[in-house]
Amino acid sequence: MNQHIEWRLPRSPRSAGRARAFLAGQAKDWKLPDDTTETAVLLLSELVTNACRHARVPPGREVWTRCVLRRDGVLRIEVSDASDVLPRPRAAAPDEESGRGLALVEALADAWGAYPRACGIGKTVWFEVGAGVGGDGVRDHRGCAALEGVEEEPMSETTRSSRHLSGMRGARYGEVLLISPSEDGGLKAAVYNTFGLNDCPLDKWNALDARALAEQFQVPMVFLNGPRFWTIDEVTTYAWGDVEKFDGLEARWAAEVRIPPDIDVSGASARKYYVETTVARDTEYVLAAGRPVYALVGPGERMYVLQAYSHTVDGSQTIDSLATLGDRLRLPEGWRFRVGTPDEDLHVRTADNKATVVQDELENTYMLHVR
Repeated sequence: MNQHIEWRLPRSPRSAGRARAFLAGQAKDWKLPDDTTETAVLLLSELVTNACRHARVPPGREVWTRCVLRRDGVLRIEVSDASDVLPRPRAAAPDEESGRGLALVEALADAWGAYPRACGIGKTVWFEVGAGVGGDGVRDHRGCAALEGVEEEPMSETTRSSRHLSGMRGARYGEVLLISPSEDGGLKAAVYNTFGLNDCPLDKWNALDARALAEQFQVPMVFLNGPRFWTIDEVTTYAWGDVEKFDGLEARWAAEVRIPPDIDVSGASARKYYVETTVARDTEYVLAAGRPVYALVGPGERMYVLQAYSHTVDGSQTIDSLATLGDRLRLPEGWRFRVGTPDEDLHVRTADNKATVVQDELENTYMLHVR
């Protein structure tokens, strides 16, 4: 199976040296050939140097390095930073002391490329060295010259694995949505979730300033979605992203939301309720047998299972009050609220790496159960 390790480095002149030392030590543990190690250490140093020296990003942003040793012996290294500017090789003048980093990568790597990060802001630059590269050396991501207009996968297949979390029902979390224009002229949001990192402490959550965060992360708008409380029991996540700090509150990239044009993200109207929204994520929720399941049933008997209730509108909601939630909702014609207790575990899975969700007017969130 694939082996991988990750490091987070500050944007400091010393980080390239630290990255070299980390990789050299890991290469010994993985028993890599000396020539592979020497090449990888050199190229990693160049990419980390570029990320620290040239990427124009807000203060405090880190450089993320991921190293993957594949089953076929190929070593893949990815360096991510918060700059959206994709690198382009250039010819350095003979008297220049810098500017040769990407030229070295292009000359020494078996394959390399760069792509915008779908699971976070910024970009990832990657290269591969070692046995098993055929053809022109380009594998599952396109090189820089082929990137324009191409939508990359949120995470390389070499680094995808599952994470399982349980004991979730009633647990508090918060979401930070970084909203920006999408490629089709609409809006999209990178969703960062605190669950698994902290319990969304109220003092830190209430201190967050959406306008200040929007300026810090260089996006037009930030939406603070919470506090929220899970109504599922377990989740298996098959794709996830990096951890960011929002005024000291850690949250991990969890999904990308495409915001429909009829949803008012400003909150000035009620048009965002009972409207389907597509969320790019790959998850499987489990609601345990013998425990209540709350759901909306819409036109065509489409069932949306409650995944979380919110304190954004009504801070008095509790897990026990959900039994009578249907009495409080102003449901559109053709909709109804339902409570049931399944005899077997209920599995609610995304379809084609996408979830379809709706919210009620209390901003409780429901996911379509595809049966």
